[in-house]
Amino acid sequence: MHQVFECDETQLMQVDPAWSAADLLNQNAVFYLKDLTEHLDFETNRVKKKFNALLASGSDPWQEIGIRKIWSHWMVRMKIFRDYYTHELRNTVTPVNPDWTANELLQQPGVFSLAEVCKKIPFSAHQLRYQSKRMVHPREEIGVYKDEQEKAYLVDMPVFAAWMNTIWADAL
Repeated sequence: MHQVFECDETQLMQVDPAWSAADLLNQNAVFYLKDLTEHLDFETNRVKKKFNALLASGSDPWQEIGIRKIWSHWMVRMKIFRDYYTHELRNTVTPVNPDWTANELLQQPGVFSLAEVCKKIPFSAHQLRYQSKRMVHPREEIGVYKDEQEKAYLVDMPVFAAWMNTIWADAL
């Protein structure tokens, strides 16, 4: 007899509010898409657009990204979805803590909005965008780059901090 369900497809779970994002992503179950968006902070429109693109190309979205629409419900197979989320959906921009000084910001790991970073340092976003445009590989060289997915300039802080230290020291 043909097996209808894989083991991880046999349980429809609700999101436990006490779970961290990592806890949720490590579940081996099926969830409603609408229940994940707030906990994992992503837009369902991006998922639905990817779903439709996969269908149009002849691919199976359930196998590729773990998304299926049954009747009016969007279902998520976490075992498959976690990789898609990690590589394409996760909000990679870390908010700048308003209490940080410029030096504290420069010590943080992660990627930040250029506009937010420039509120803390003595350089304008215009100056840093200009420098970035002059580089072949701006993210690797100075840490400031245009992210096409976010449609904004971002700052890879560890690279930027090292470059900023060199620029500031060389100005003496």
